[in-house]
Amino acid sequence: MLSFTNGKDIVDVSEKEVMKMVILYEIAPRSPVLCKFAIELMDNVPSYFWYESASGSGKTHPLHDLGEGGLARHSLMTYRWLKALLDGSIVDLYEYVPAMVIATLFHDCCKRGLPTQQPSEHTLFEHPLLSAKFIMDKSQEFLKNNKDFIDSTSEDEEYFKEQVAIIASCIQSHMGKWNTNKSSTEIVLPLPKNNMQYVVHLADYCSSRKFTTFDLTFFNDIFNQTNKGENK
Repeated sequence: MLSFTNGKDIVDVSEKEVMKMVILYEIAPRSPVLCKFAIELMDNVPSYFWYESASGSGKTHPLHDLGEGGLARHSLMTYRWLKALLDGSIVDLYEYVPAMVIATLFHDCCKRGLPTQQPSEHTLFEHPLLSAKFIMDKSQEFLKNNKDFIDSTSEDEEYFKEQVAIIASCIQSHMGKWNTNKSSTEIVLPLPKNNMQYVVHLADYCSSRKFTTFDLTFFNDIFNQTNKGENK
């Protein structure tokens, strides 16, 4: 739970509500189709995503990533770091921002297993592959169930498929150079190969540093932007 101010009152908002605000604020103006898809992802992630800690041991994450809701807060801060890195980038990645935002928000969505699996007691090394699989599987369902909606926009199925492929590839490679594990020698995770993948990896890396603090002011601004009518 996070606490925001609208200038008059203190309002408690769940991590799930904050993530929805981010999606509406960041993606809706650029891609109605990806916005709808992201909200559907949010409603279908494993239930543990909203209450688990981002780190079982607490050794590699800041305090705000720990405890109930820690995994979701880590995902939100990975998005925050993405925004900071894009602001400082000399490479123009504007057209890929919606896909990269979705990748940061859902890069760890299957950290303890797919929705159909019994949640693991610890982080699964292959979670980038599982999270990408979840995205790809849900994209097929989305295409099947939202043809009329997609046709009603200026976007098309090919654009959606291209963006989903970017999202999945960024998620698969978000571990960067930490792509092997002694206890899972048969699994080698993909390394980042392009600018989008590398920036998403760095956003995740930065957000998990113990010196990172949760940028409440940044999210409070989004809260106020997305609730302008209610705050008047």
